Amino acid sequence: MSQKEGIYMTHFYIIRHGETMFNKKGRIQGWCDSPLTDLGVSQAKLLGKEIKNVNFDVCFCSTSERAIDTANYILEGRNVDIIPTKKLKEQSFGDFEAEKSEDIFKDGVSYPDGYRFCGGENHSDVIERVFNELKKIASEYPNANVLVVFHGSAIKHIVNALCPGFIHEKPTTAILVPNCSITRIDYDREFKLIEKPHLFHGQ
Repeated sequence: MSQKEGIYMTHFYIIRHGETMFNKKGRIQGWCDSPLTDLGVSQAKLLGKEIKNVNFDVCFCSTSERAIDTANYILEGRNVDIIPTKKLKEQSFGDFEAEKSEDIFKDGVSYPDGYRFCGGENHSDVIERVFNELKKIASEYPNANVLVVFHGSAIKHIVNALCPGFIHEKPTTAILVPNCSITRIDYDREFKLIEKPHLFHGQ
């Protein structure tokens, strides 16, 4: 935790949930949900051990079961409040929800603006929603370490907003933002990317 010249700095430790059944089956998973696999549970528990020395003041997470469960496994045995919020849900993929990824994104097809055209959210919608929620959290928890557990596509787009071109560094969201990867962002009236999504050694 830090304070400089009267400015309070909120430190966000942003985690993508552990592997889920839909991740394993290659299905699109936005506002729909599926449970963690055994591997997903193990990933979350291992990450909890890796960051056991970080003192978190609070945890916010998506209302999706996969994010709530991941948060609980990471913080198992620790006295940290876990607060679910819909504002941290994954990007909505509209009519593409639960479809096979290989069918929707076959032959290199992409949707550079997002999925509003099929009843979902554009990338700009997700960026605005998530950043507004993180600003709200920062206002409530200034000068704090905040664990935030949510979703790969949403994390990908906020990182890209802070580091343009990030989405092109690797071919898929799963590789850009692996399950139970950690991203670090600080906020003191503006967002600053501290660390891109990465896995700890041993995961």
